[in-house]
Amino acid sequence: MLKKQTMNSNFSKRIKLCFVILLLIIPFMSCHHAVNHDCLITNVNVVDVNTGEILKNKTIAIDSNRITAIYDNEITDSDSTAVIDGKDKYLIPGLWDMHAHYKWARIDTEPLLIANGITGVREMWGDMPEYVIVPKNTPQEGVVSPDIYFAADFIDGNPPAFPGSLIVTNSDEAVAAVNNQMEKKVDFLKVYSMLTEEAFLAIAKEAKKRNIPFAGHIPNGVSIYKAIDAGMASSEHLYGFLEGCIPQNKNENPPSSEEELVSRFSEKSFDSLCSVLAKSNMWICPTLVVGRVNCYLNDTIFKNDNRKVYLPGYLIEIWNQRLNAYPKSQIDTWVKSAIVKHLFELNLIGKMNEKGVKIIAGTDFPNPYIFPGFSLHDELSLMVKGGMPALDVLRSATIKPAIFMNKKADFGSIEIGKVASLVLLNKNPLENIENTTTIETVIVRGKVYSRKVLDLMLEQAKSNGK
Repeated sequence: MLKKQTMNSNFSKRIKLCFVILLLIIPFMSCHHAVNHDCLITNVNVVDVNTGEILKNKTIAIDSNRITAIYDNEITDSDSTAVIDGKDKYLIPGLWDMHAHYKWARIDTEPLLIANGITGVREMWGDMPEYVIVPKNTPQEGVVSPDIYFAADFIDGNPPAFPGSLIVTNSDEAVAAVNNQMEKKVDFLKVYSMLTEEAFLAIAKEAKKRNIPFAGHIPNGVSIYKAIDAGMASSEHLYGFLEGCIPQNKNENPPSSEEELVSRFSEKSFDSLCSVLAKSNMWICPTLVVGRVNCYLNDTIFKNDNRKVYLPGYLIEIWNQRLNAYPKSQIDTWVKSAIVKHLFELNLIGKMNEKGVKIIAGTDFPNPYIFPGFSLHDELSLMVKGGMPALDVLRSATIKPAIFMNKKADFGSIEIGKVASLVLLNKNPLENIENTTTIETVIVRGKVYSRKVLDLMLEQAKSNGK
């Protein structure tokens, strides 16, 4: 009997010893878990744009073009895995420029977009007619295109603001224009400034019937309230906004200048409009960089921006032609008015955001002195200057575009299953939004561009521009 008890005791001790060893091995194994992925970004600080948190020391796994895993623990990679050291760096989703004219000079602007972390654009005029001969350049080797959310033609009134637009003056033409664009498989319709209210509402009705969004300029003859009621998806450049902040008095004439528009601004009307916008489905794409450019059209220092070296000569020539068409006195008058309006609108952006107005970031490149890629960072900086918190500004170029485009399942944040379009930064963008320029690596749909490669892309763009 004693022998049997001794055997049982020894067996029990062995079981306990095995259990203790197992407990020690499990955490060791979890800390050094061997994995096989196409690419790992290790020990990185992930900027969670949904919560505003910095998720420290994460390892992001990429396979093909998607994020396939996010690890909390230390990872041992296989020999076939590409590894990017993210220690002391910050990972954000790829940035979107939500007001771009990308396709027209695509070959020359793609490297500038990728080098600046812009992995997606909303194309606002994909069938832009060529006003000059654009050289048939060859794309830089290895450079991929950003993702594109696409509109083809301007839909405008008669006469249109630009030749080549689709002209709509009545409901029959509205149906024809929408059909025309649907055949081109666009993501949304682009409406423009010269549409009459009747034509605009006819387009809105047909767009709703065909279940396609419409966005662009609130036409000159349409109030922002009418545009909201019509279901317009986004309004660009803050057109119609200040007009909506003026008390409605039938006995008063419309403002005849930017200065008068600002002088008649009502805080009460502003609050009312923001409340309506916050409850509506309309988004605002303010393109503050455009307003800033208008303030410096007669400033030679501004016009000698050193980023011009990255642009092709034909683009600079277009800028010069457009501006040289006007006498200096006229430009000086524009600048005087533009300064008043831009500074006033800039100071409203933070208040609009605070009141729940939905804002997305865009630039309107490559209009004069709007630099493809670079100017989106200027836009983000201006938003902060206007009073928006850095987190909300970062959201305006990441998760908010994804929500606007109904593409949240694919873009906008760093989560398993989403497209692996990412930007690795050397500094925290939530501490200073200008840290979005401290780019170490850009990943576009799983394809990795190191800092060295990005610098080569910029140098090549310089050479092409000469």
